[in-house]
Amino acid sequence: MDDLMAVTAIPVADFDPGFRSWQMSPVIDATDFPPLASDDAPELANAIVIGLRAAADGGLLVPITSGSGKAKDNEGDSVSGRFHTVTVSCEADDRDPETWDTLLLLERTPCHLLLTFRGGQRAFVQATPDTYRCTVERSGADTDVSFKIQCRIGLQMLYNT
Repeated sequence: MDDLMAVTAIPVADFDPGFRSWQMSPVIDATDFPPLASDDAPELANAIVIGLRAAADGGLLVPITSGSGKAKDNEGDSVSGRFHTVTVSCEADDRDPETWDTLLLLERTPCHLLLTFRGGQRAFVQATPDTYRCTVERSGADTDVSFKIQCRIGLQMLYNT
């Protein structure tokens, strides 16, 4: 899926969804996934947003390079059964020296991903410390950020009913 406008990386330690019915469904009813303003919502004070604006409840902002965001969900077989590998990539504008430090936090801090696409659609990717990998690479003037998360259900779209 192209047209990814923002990636909100929510530290796994800040949000434990526990077991909920939507964990095995490709579509999450937005009422099942708490709105970011509710008491059950993910804690966003430590979130890192690669996008155009920071999360409503705080977090650190890394500017995204327009048109560079992509997300892909591949399904495959493993020893334990079917699993999905979700890959998310984008280019970041790291001209501000503090931005580079923020990007490096993503490599060290396992995070769930809340993705926002151009049309306003949102998707959630649940991670664990064992299934999360982030790579930040500089190549000349470009800084590429890529996430890879393996999980049972993959990219879960959020829909309002």
